[in-house]
Amino acid sequence: MSRDKREVFTQLIDEVRRSQAATDRFDEAVADALGVNRTDMRCLDTLDREGPVAAGRLAEATGLTSGAIMTVLDRLERAGYARRIGDPADRRRVLVELTPEIRERTYSFYESHSALGERLFHRYTREQLELLLEFVRAGREFNEQQAVEVERANRERRAGEDPVGRARAGQPATATAEPTPAPSPPTRL
Repeated sequence: MSRDKREVFTQLIDEVRRSQAATDRFDEAVADALGVNRTDMRCLDTLDREGPVAAGRLAEATGLTSGAIMTVLDRLERAGYARRIGDPADRRRVLVELTPEIRERTYSFYESHSALGERLFHRYTREQLELLLEFVRAGREFNEQQAVEVERANRERRAGEDPVGRARAGQPATATAEPTPAPSPPTRL
């Protein structure tokens, strides 16, 4: 492998990380302008991408518990940003959707992003876009998998700190093992 390829790849990973940080910063600022928190924004984003979904799907997509997602939905409904509607395919089921109000309020924040996306669309060939899609998708899928694993470990750790939780998990009420120090984090996507 040539040094030039490694340098370009290192720069690419650095730019992905910087892009993630910039996106997080921007989304935090938009959340503040809308009067919601980052968890609420993640839910709004999922509803925007997926359309009306059941609360369970929203919990799955965001990694929240069913109880936490109900609290989020209550906040979003009070703010006028989401509403519960009947599922036309199954009257026993309830879906959650964005309101026109939130679409209007967020348009001004993301209008320039859409314009940039359109310029980039015209700049790159289909093959280049497919390559970018493959790269970004692989990173997203990996991060989703890693998030699930860390969330599971966090739940187990919390259960280990709580004697009742440990008992529910089928473990002794007292923990005897010393925690092992975490290794240094590697470069991430």
